[in-house]
Amino acid sequence: MLNPSQKHSNLSDEEYERYSRHIIMEEIGPLGQERIKLARIICIGAGGLNSAALLYLASCGVGNIGIVDNDIVDKSNLQRQILYKTSSINHTKVEEAKKVLTAINPFIKIQTYNINLNKNNVDRILYLYDIVIDGTDNLTSKMIISIYCKKNHKIHIYGAIEKYIGHVSVFNYQNNFSYHEIYSNRTFTTPRTCPNTGVLNTLAGIVGTIQATEAIKIITGLGYVLNGYLLKINLLQMSFKKSFIKPRKRKKPNFQTNKEKQQLTTRRYINIEEIERLNINTYILIDVRDPIEFQIEQIPHAVNIPIKKLREMKQIKFVKRLSISKSVIIYCNSELRSFIGSQILTKYQIKHLLLKPEHI
Repeated sequence: MLNPSQKHSNLSDEEYERYSRHIIMEEIGPLGQERIKLARIICIGAGGLNSAALLYLASCGVGNIGIVDNDIVDKSNLQRQILYKTSSINHTKVEEAKKVLTAINPFIKIQTYNINLNKNNVDRILYLYDIVIDGTDNLTSKMIISIYCKKNHKIHIYGAIEKYIGHVSVFNYQNNFSYHEIYSNRTFTTPRTCPNTGVLNTLAGIVGTIQATEAIKIITGLGYVLNGYLLKINLLQMSFKKSFIKPRKRKKPNFQTNKEKQQLTTRRYINIEEIERLNINTYILIDVRDPIEFQIEQIPHAVNIPIKKLREMKQIKFVKRLSISKSVIIYCNSELRSFIGSQILTKYQIKHLLLKPEHI
């Protein structure tokens, strides 16, 4: 619960009427609604996930909302980013979002940041807020958010989607572990050469709404929070599975001594420029996307082993055999698929790196 010492409600008559369906619930009441009003939440990314989250946070009366995104609205966004309309195209997402949310609820304050979140500005942007809702689509941003939240005792509400599968969890809540403490031995990022993967539009709304729900529960002290659990959503099966998660212990690397390979494997990830400078005989680049994506565009010399194929023992033996003399580099445009691919290789003790995006 946020602001547990709050003993009095300062809601106006208009606010009482607006939020009456919350206030009449004994689990929330006037004091719970006052806590919602006093809450400070920042949404990183104003895309599919946070379009849904922001609509509900604003309408329920979260008093102080921050929005971080340096993108403009593109026609392809309209399929799932429900904050925007056709007239929003070519306008900045943060300002379009602010217009819509202010029209929905004039009682709230919205601060926009038309900027790309990075390790140099994260302190300046996030310090005012209690809860961070993560609507980003790359691991670099998620790591920056996670490390900052851990250091500064902020709550990190995580979400990710791909095709028809979604993930939601709450990190760094009540001194529990953080996202980067689980995935610190891996780096999953989006290479600049990959096209975007598809996503069922309703999935973005479902995951974003669940993220907003977790925020409201944390603010008011309602129910059980996804603290230490990962909620996995599969819309094709219409299944919601909650799994216990725990941080992994970091293992010291034990790489080959070949000079060029050693330079490569002293880091957890690599960028495309570094790959281009390497001797092609010293590495294998595995593209885990679907064959149709690989056919559209690929990095030179990459080998296409889709996730489904990578699970097969024949492919595992192939990669493991090559890893004896070569560095294994894995890449995809999807964090979820990268995570799955890395899990598979880790399970069979195959050391690997992941491709880093052009810009951090």
